Amino acid sequence: MTAEAKAAALLEEVGRLRLRVTSLTTRQLDDGRRAVIREALAHLSDLCAEGRAVPELEDRVLADQVVVLLTDCLPEYGATDDQTARALVIAQDLRHALA
Repeated sequence: MTAEAKAAALLEEVGRLRLRVTSLTTRQLDDGRRAVIREALAHLSDLCAEGRAVPELEDRVLADQVVVLLTDCLPEYGATDDQTARALVIAQDLRHALA
């Protein structure tokens, strides 16, 4: 897969995850999905944000946090091809885990 294709796939995952995370109820988040999302956020921070701690904000902004950290892994924001590819895997894994 080319770098451009990986970036396009990551951008598509960003949209999917925004919808998926936003649609989760408090009960669904309490069933373990919140922890899965926070783990993915930590991996994304390690990947593109120099491992800075991701603040534990309200559930209503979880989708925003996911979107921001994934967007940071796009080439137009300075990410390398490897970072984009790794972020794509993290995004796909998160989407499947939230299903």
